[in-house]
Amino acid sequence: MTLIDLPKNKRAKILALPEDKHLAAQLLEQGFAVRTEISLAHKAPFNGPIAFRLHNTKISLARAVAQQIKVDA
Repeated sequence: MTLIDLPKNKRAKILALPEDKHLAAQLLEQGFAVRTEISLAHKAPFNGPIAFRLHNTKISLARAVAQQIKVDA
């Protein structure tokens, strides 16, 4: 399962970041780390960005990036 498949308000833990090292480094700087708890806050309409709750804050990601982050079910 990836972040894009996560139901709203359901908590999950990050299992793997994208294989692209540059993108993975950017996500790590934002707090996206393996075994970090995350939940879906909001999906923008018309294939817009997706907002997640992470470390007591909301962070938005493009759908293409969210599809590359694996989480547990």
